[in-house]
Order: sequence, then C-alpha cells, then structure tokens
Amino acid sequence: MKFGQFASTSQFYLCTSLPSHFSHSHFHTRTNTERSCHPTPPLRLAAKPPRCTNTEPSCHPTPPLRLAAKPPRCADGRKYFTKTGYAKARAALLKGGPDFLDSCSASGKACMVTGSNSGVGLEVAQFLAKKGAEVYMVCRSEKRGEEARKAVVAASGNEKVHLLVCDCSLEADVRAMWASFCKQRGGSPEKPPPLDLLVCNAGVLLNELTLTSERVETTFACHLLFGTYLLGELAMPALEASADARVVVVSSGGMYNTKFPSWEVATALTGEYDGNLAYAYAKRGQVLLCERWGDLHPKVKFVSTHPGWTLTPAVDAAYGDAKKYLEPMRSPWEGAEGIAWLCVAEQHLLQSGAFYLDRKVEVKHMAGPFFTQGSFTKNSTEEVDAMVENLHKWSHGQRAAAADEAEALARQKPLREASEPIAVDKFMGKWYVIAQQPTPFDRGAVNSTEEYVWDEAAQRINVTFRMQKDKAAPPKEYLQRATVANPPTNTRWALCPKLLVYVPLNLAYLVADCAADYSTSIIGTPDRAVVYVLARTPTVDAAVLEAQLDKCRRLGYDTAKIELVTQDWPAPTRAGPA
Repeated sequence: MKFGQFASTSQFYLCTSLPSHFSHSHFHTRTNTERSCHPTPPLRLAAKPPRCTNTEPSCHPTPPLRLAAKPPRCADGRKYFTKTGYAKARAALLKGGPDFLDSCSASGKACMVTGSNSGVGLEVAQFLAKKGAEVYMVCRSEKRGEEARKAVVAASGNEKVHLLVCDCSLEADVRAMWASFCKQRGGSPEKPPPLDLLVCNAGVLLNELTLTSERVETTFACHLLFGTYLLGELAMPALEASADARVVVVSSGGMYNTKFPSWEVATALTGEYDGNLAYAYAKRGQVLLCERWGDLHPKVKFVSTHPGWTLTPAVDAAYGDAKKYLEPMRSPWEGAEGIAWLCVAEQHLLQSGAFYLDRKVEVKHMAGPFFTQGSFTKNSTEEVDAMVENLHKWSHGQRAAAADEAEALARQKPLREASEPIAVDKFMGKWYVIAQQPTPFDRGAVNSTEEYVWDEAAQRINVTFRMQKDKAAPPKEYLQRATVANPPTNTRWALCPKLLVYVPLNLAYLVADCAADYSTSIIGTPDRAVVYVLARTPTVDAAVLEAQLDKCRRLGYDTAKIELVTQDWPAPTRAGPA
C-alpha cells in the first residue's frame, strides 16, 4: 500500500495518512466478486494544494492563522473510523436511552439496496427485512445474489425479499433492472410504483484502467454515472410518489482527497490513470450529487454516508496484509449500523445533502490549515452544473466519441491481471482454447488446450499446452511450471517453460478475466502479444463468444488480430445395452 503525500503532516495527520474509508461491501474491486465492496483507497490529494488555501484576491494579506476550536471527527481516522470509533459512538448513543433501531419498524416500506449480496449491503438488506420492509436486493451475480436473498429470508422470516440482477456499471442493465422492478410492483417505467428507500451501495475499485462493455471507465460508471445518477433519476418519480422517501448513497471518506475534477479526468479520458483517485473522484461526485438533488427535489431526503473502516470479504481480498493499518476494523454490521439508521430515522431528523458517519453529520472538506475546510476540495456551482449536465448526457448514450478515446487510452498501458480473486483449485483442470491472437508457433493450430494441475508439495501449478498443427498432425505437448505471484488474488503467475529443463524465466502470465462460475477465462501477457480465450467446453454459444471477444477489446486487444481456434473432437461413444 502506498500512502498519500501532503503539504503538511500536521495538517492531515491520521485521517489523510490512512485510507479514509476502507470499507463497505459496496466495492467490488472486482475484488468484491459482486461489485459491491468499498475498500477505501489510500487518501491522496490530486495535487499539492497551494500554501495559502484562500486564494481569492480579497484575502490578501493573509489574516493571522487561527486554530479551529475543535478539529472535525473525520480528522482522526483511527479514532473514529475503526471499531474503536464505533464503540465510542455506540456508548455515547446508549447514554441517551434505548437504541431507536431496536424498536423501529419499516413495515409497508418498499426498499431497494444495490450491492447487497455481501458486506455492508447485505447487512442493510437484512436489517430492513427484519423490520418488515419489502426489500429488493440488486446484485450483479444471480447465483450469489440468490444465495444472499435466501439467507436474508431465513434470518428475517420475511418472504418479501426479491432479487434483481444488475451490473450497476452498465446503462442497459440499470434500465432493464428498473423496468423489472416497476413491473414486479404493478407499474411501468412511465408510471412507476412508489419507492420509499433507495440505497446506492454497489461499487468497484480497480488498480488499472478498465472499460465496461459500454466502453466507460468501470469505477466511474458503477459508483456515479449509472449506479447512482442514472438509477436515482429513473427512481425519482417513484421516490416523489412516497410520503417518506429518501436516497442513501454509500460514499467514502476517500472523497476528502480531492474536488471533483474535470470531466475528462474523472472519466479517465486524459491523464495518468490512478485507481485510488478514480475512486475518490466518484465518491466526491456522489456527495455533490446528493447536495444538488436535495435542492432540486425537496420532498425526498438525499444523504451520503461513510461506513468507516469495515472488514468485508472484498476488502480482505483487495488489501490483504495492508489492512493491518486500519485495525481494529469494524464488523460489517458496525459499518452498516449508521446506514441502517439513515434508512429508517424519522425524515425530519435527516439533513438533506449532508455527509454522515455513525448517525452524525460530518464536514465535507478538510483541506485548509489545521483541518479547516479550505478551498482546495471545493467545487464551484458552475463546476457542479457541468458535472450534472455531463452525467445526464452520458447516461443517455451521448458518449460514443469519448468511449473510443477511452478505449484507445487503455491500449497505451500494459495489460494487468484481473483484480477480482480466483480460487486456484476451481481454476485447475482442462480448458479449451476457443480463440487466440496467434503466435508463429501456434498459428493455424487446432484442438488447442491448456491444462492446469496444482502441485501441493511444490506449491506451484503444472501447465500443459497441447495442440495439433492441423487435423492430421499428431498432438504436440508443451510443459511449463507456474507460481502464483499475487496471492490471495491469484491472477498473476510467473511462468517457467521447459526447454529440455525448466528455465527460470518467470514470464508474466495473466488471468485477465474469469467468469464467476469458471466457465470461461482470458489469459494474456502485459505487452498483449498473447491472448487466449478459454472455455471449459470445446464450443460455446455465439453470444458467449461475442461477450468474450468484447472483453478482449476492452482489455486493449485489437480483436481484428484474434482468430477462432477449431475444436474438432470425436463425439463421445455411448456404451451399448448390456
């Protein structure tokens, strides 16, 4: 983990030297296998702030520096964002009497929670179900989503829990999911049924520039463009039809890093891509959007919130040992409790447009001396206007030229391994090469396969590549050994080929993509000289093949160079009657 650089260590102390929201389930780094995790990236300013944070002409000469009477709570992340901070907030709360969450009811409420198959999102969905709400769980994976839905039903005894399958980084998916929700409740997108609560929790954190199938940078698309803005806009008539509606956006203290930058930077169309800053830009955008929506739609309450440093499976997979810097971390429920309160508190208690932690309103800026707000992370009204206008355009398909530019930018950088972890044991076995970017030795080959066998004693993977130069040629076999270079993610291997003996070349062998059910995968190299599209079966449906080739394109490959590989195997023989 690399930590941020700041103009003054006294100015940003713990809050800024540590990640400010290492937390919720809503991050699927496409580490959270569900796009619903929120590990907070290390807090870094986008650029070095000016020595004088007040640069308006009227502020010169600079007035004497005055210490704030009391630094904001968010100025000390270790004190307030950890399990320790939660315990202090909890103890202070209970001094005032019983917890409202123990006696409240959400009976009769229709609630939608995105990124709800694990972590914080799952905890919020389960809480609402226990309180009697009708809950719509929005999850990217149908399998994991259905498992989570059944778990919520079992824990709550509430059968009114539904699954809506949706990748929140895709415009088409969000629109289809919203139409399905409306239909299930007896309405239509044109005349939607009332919705009492929308929790925008789905998210992703990626280290490398990755485009969706709609050619939009994934972090931006999932957190802000489609997962919050488009879904919120589609739901607005349904929310305004409710007498007690609210939108809760699970943001992050990561937004303290920066203001919302230019549109070109926020969407990764220009500049050096940084996954942590891409996340911070989207988080800042969410906070600004809640402020704007609060002004435009006074009937609905809009709040953003920080769940603290919460330990979820996604965070564990994304950060590994680095999470020790955030200990003691909150449990998923401890991260979710403040969000749950925002979901059910009496509406008049909520401050629309505010940013919350543990049921309290927090400052949104700390870029000035001694944690004062300063101006470095603030956006002007005109900048927010431009952001909202562009969100509208891009969420309505007006982004073709920009998408081409983003795709070209992706090709300029080395290919990186997938950030979503794979289970080595599930990845082992025989794979068929469905398509490839041929090299001189395998051009025109048929019946190509890649087989992986885990060697427990040596803690390595034995790799066997087999092919035929043509249908009449005898099979050839090439042996290699691989060690996993990035546990526990397990998607970057160091490969040693056998040339009489195994040569310790440690070639980079990247699992660039793997289906959740391990039915397909894509193997590549950093220079994109090699790509193999693999499947567990000799043939795949045309739609599956097209989707895999589209992923190759988004990974920066020129699909015109990719050729299909013939798989011509004898049909299995059936034993006759005994």
